[in-house]
Amino acid sequence: MKKYILLLLFALGSMSFVLGQLNDYKYIIIPKKFDVFKKENQFRTSTLMKYLFTNEGFDTVYDGSFPMDLQADPCLGLKADLVDDSTLFSTKASIALRDCNGVVVFETYQARTKIKEYEQAYKEVISEAFGALRGLNYRYSPKKKDKPESPITVSFKNDVKSLEEESEADTTMGSQQETEVAVGDDQTVDIAPTMDSVDKDVLYAQPTENGFQLVDTTPKVVYVLKSTSAPGVFLVTKEGRNGVVFKEGGKWYVEFDEKGGKAKELNIKF
Repeated sequence: MKKYILLLLFALGSMSFVLGQLNDYKYIIIPKKFDVFKKENQFRTSTLMKYLFTNEGFDTVYDGSFPMDLQADPCLGLKADLVDDSTLFSTKASIALRDCNGVVVFETYQARTKIKEYEQAYKEVISEAFGALRGLNYRYSPKKKDKPESPITVSFKNDVKSLEEESEADTTMGSQQETEVAVGDDQTVDIAPTMDSVDKDVLYAQPTENGFQLVDTTPKVVYVLKSTSAPGVFLVTKEGRNGVVFKEGGKWYVEFDEKGGKAKELNIKF
């Protein structure tokens, strides 16, 4: 009896460990063609794999059809791999999940069958191997370092005040030139200043633990940016909307993942 209790506790502990690993990842990426095959979805292996993961509550996508956040950060997903050790007399395979660096995070046990018809054989071994992933109650839970951090309050009052003081000094030194322009021998016309001393649209980038926060001259935190593995691309969340901030053609833009959303140019000072 003690032996069976220990085996049960070991199995439950193993399941908890696996679930803790998989919950860190938001997507399961299914290849349209596994490396062991010559054709896409050969023997319906890709569609079967996608069905099995989706049926267990995983958010599955095909390789090459990534949502916006996965494009910006490929490490949000695990790529499913079919590890095939088949021989002339039997079909043997397991399912491996690899992270963005190609490291195997989890691999099932190897299932095998002697069924001769290939499509039926792969259906059986994939379904049997997938048994190791059933009943885990998977739920995506971002790693602690990936969770949005509390914005850091940064004051720009001194910087803005300095700009205003410089502007006032320039105005005092050139007051006659700014307010009077000779039109004739004895006529003058008043000209009001045409530029603000501070660009109100500029956003100042301040480093944070996982990226930057963009602060206006109020000062107020407008956006919190999270770094990604792609250069010049940041994840951003604002008012419950997810999007990206990216650089293109020497300019910065923000675009949210929503219907009809368009990229908006930002004036960012790093």
